[in-house]
Amino acid sequence: MAQPKPSTILLILAVFACVALYVLGVGLGAQDHSSRGSSPTSKQERERLRERFVKPRPVAEEDLKTTGCVLSDGTVRVARGLACRVDIAKAGARVRTVNVEPLSGSRVDVRLEPKGGPAVPASIDGLGERRGLDVPEEGATLSLTCTLGVGNTSECPVKLR
Repeated sequence: MAQPKPSTILLILAVFACVALYVLGVGLGAQDHSSRGSSPTSKQERERLRERFVKPRPVAEEDLKTTGCVLSDGTVRVARGLACRVDIAKAGARVRTVNVEPLSGSRVDVRLEPKGGPAVPASIDGLGERRGLDVPEEGATLSLTCTLGVGNTSECPVKLR
């Protein structure tokens, strides 16, 4: 009788190891060491972890630098028909959020272009309400164009938070 090849023996051992690990995993996973229906972490701990990992932090005002408009106290005044460029600096956080909120009924066209990486630019035409945009770690360039000013003025105030 011919002896089996070494590759056949390794394949049989690998299948046996997978079956053994599955049986052990199912057996150990079936044990319930926790109290009924309760989570092993407290509600405060879950909230802290959710804040840290799920909800992105807002962009800080010192990370914003404007070109073509003035930024004061978190509000940008964009002249009607002109583009305002806001550079968002690189930061240590993975993803941050910049909230763009046109004030007093004004409307703006928004374009967010990430700096580097495979991210896709975001464009919103005629934004008239608060919208949160995700900013990657590398930073981004936010372009704002005023399409509808407030009353008789020729500018759009936009709050960046």
